[in-house]
Amino acid sequence: MTYFFFYWLLKITAKLYFKKIRVYDYENVSPNKPLIICANHGNSFMDAVLMAVIFKRNLHFLARADAFNTPFKRWFLGKINMMPVYRIRDGREVVKNNDAIFDRCQQILENNGAILIFPEGNCVVEKRLRTFKTGFVQMAFASKMQNLQVLPVTINYSNPLEFYSEVSFQFQNQIDVNLIKEETQNDYISFSKLLLSKTIVGISHQMLILPEIEDGFYEQALEINLNNLKVGFVTSQLHVIKELDHMRLTDSILFEDLKIKTANYFKHLNQLNINDEVVVEGSIINPFISILVIPFYFLIKAIHYLPATLVSFIINKKIKQLQFKGAVRMILGMFVYLIYTSIFLIVSVQFLGFFNSIIFMLIFFNPYVYNRLTITYKSIRKKEFLPKLLDLRKEIIGNFNL
Repeated sequence: MTYFFFYWLLKITAKLYFKKIRVYDYENVSPNKPLIICANHGNSFMDAVLMAVIFKRNLHFLARADAFNTPFKRWFLGKINMMPVYRIRDGREVVKNNDAIFDRCQQILENNGAILIFPEGNCVVEKRLRTFKTGFVQMAFASKMQNLQVLPVTINYSNPLEFYSEVSFQFQNQIDVNLIKEETQNDYISFSKLLLSKTIVGISHQMLILPEIEDGFYEQALEINLNNLKVGFVTSQLHVIKELDHMRLTDSILFEDLKIKTANYFKHLNQLNINDEVVVEGSIINPFISILVIPFYFLIKAIHYLPATLVSFIINKKIKQLQFKGAVRMILGMFVYLIYTSIFLIVSVQFLGFFNSIIFMLIFFNPYVYNRLTITYKSIRKKEFLPKLLDLRKEIIGNFNL
């Protein structure tokens, strides 16, 4: 009962927090077979929370034990079926607890359940696939279930740390564990190598992977592309990475020139405290809209000032690890806004009546409205700088061959 309460609460929260959640090839998911789901891990427990709300089956999760380091986290993560995995760094005396977790996982699989594992083990905010741990391989090899499947899933974020960004989930073809056992004649070493290989290939297929030495430049290029989409999010971003990789290998002079222009463009954006979306908006804004935008912008900022400031203060004060900031922002924001909107509704009903209060809140607590007003307001404030920035942006896009 608790799981399904949080399932719907988090589902609504995720729909509001993200600009778009894209799901591809969900038909690859078996509706009733036991599953070990393996996904890349770039956004702490946000990955697990989002998987839970888009998955149409009850999910169980394995996560690093240090994610359970406060009473609230232990309570909350336990309620959404997360189980801790202990490492040597957590203390040798607690590593033995993994035996009980392993047994529990086998019971879940025997009941045709689904378990989500992040084989990379640790979470790093980067667009790369790190070395896999073999825990899921051991679990698959030990299982007696004849129909056990390993399901690779590729997760891509436009910006994992930011509110109102985009995320996609690509469900790859399932891997039949029993077929691999037969092919390797139940030899664990051979089984391990083959299952690892197939899982890595599955996850890395259509994953946004950036070269470490050019990470910053590629991220900037992807941000520009995101506001210039002509095809799907992942398809378009993969195209940009492919074009940049080709340019880096075949025309280093053009690559470096484009890199300098892009860095210069983003330097100007940072100096003006705007982003690429503001420049795009500035090219299409209607002057008559400016009269309406400014008062509505200040009204919506005033309405959200208290909860938004509280969430930001807690995150900046308490959350030191970068990879947890996005996930904590969403979960903390969910609880803060539940309380705040309830109080706001009670008070506003006294002045506006129930029906008008609901309409007012549907407009001014709508993240799309908040985002559009913010972007448009910044476009108005910085309009004298935008034409030159737009010209530079067009020149950069032309070199991307979009």
